[in-house]
Amino acid sequence: MTDGGRDGFSGYRARLDALGFKPSSVFGQNFLLDPTLHRVIADAAECTPSDLVLEVGVGLGFLTRELSLRAAAVVGVEIDERLFRVAGEDLGAYANVHLVLADALGGPGGSLPDSVRAALRAHQPEGGAFLVVGNLPYAASGPLLAELACAERLPDRIVVLVQKELGDRLGAKVGHDDYGGLSALLQSFYDVERLRTVGSEVFRPRPKVASAICRLRLRADAAGWTQQERRQLQVFVRALFGKRRKSLRTTLAEAAAAVSFPMPQVDAAMLQRRAETLSPAELVGLLRLTVRG
Repeated sequence: MTDGGRDGFSGYRARLDALGFKPSSVFGQNFLLDPTLHRVIADAAECTPSDLVLEVGVGLGFLTRELSLRAAAVVGVEIDERLFRVAGEDLGAYANVHLVLADALGGPGGSLPDSVRAALRAHQPEGGAFLVVGNLPYAASGPLLAELACAERLPDRIVVLVQKELGDRLGAKVGHDDYGGLSALLQSFYDVERLRTVGSEVFRPRPKVASAICRLRLRADAAGWTQQERRQLQVFVRALFGKRRKSLRTTLAEAAAAVSFPMPQVDAAMLQRRAETLSPAELVGLLRLTVRG
């Protein structure tokens, strides 16, 4: 077992070559090689010995090891069978690590698949927090975070390494160019902070863009939302931001229909607004008007 880093990665090359493994850009396979950053990410999650962690994108298990030292249980999801095999061999000694070979968005409609949800239910400690941590594949990062906002149980904290551009979007405020549907959806439930920027030099292969470590903390007022209501908000916001620069006079009826409700009665001033000018709180209020009819 090795602690990652450039030397640690070189030790895996012969094993990966024997399996015919080549990093896939489709799967976003850029291995984070700095052990210091593995610890930074794990520490930022603030795991306790009673917590369950879902790690998406196990890779070679460098971050998984750090998480296993802090949490009660780690459910790690890996889409690549070859990486799953190599990581499984090295993580077998960690009794609190449970690996699942799956696409984290492989369930119906891009949701968490049954195998992942079953593993989470099986290993959830009594009274512990639910955390999501990972060096996320770039292409799947946005859809995964949007899906987590509609999961059966909202994660208490999410700490992820994502493309810097996406990190900018997650915490963007209304009125900023980076503010969009994902910003509004996640900020309806979470306080978002970007912890640090990460250069491409600490990855192999090197991505062409910088990355960012972001932390999302669940807000106390998120507890009142049912899963169905969160899904309605996701669908409603997506519909509005699909035509973000058109006025609500044009888009509101379509967004209401997307959640199977009639267009709400709102004043003329609101109908002149565009989705991109609405804060998360205003979008939530608009959805509630729509549901009430």
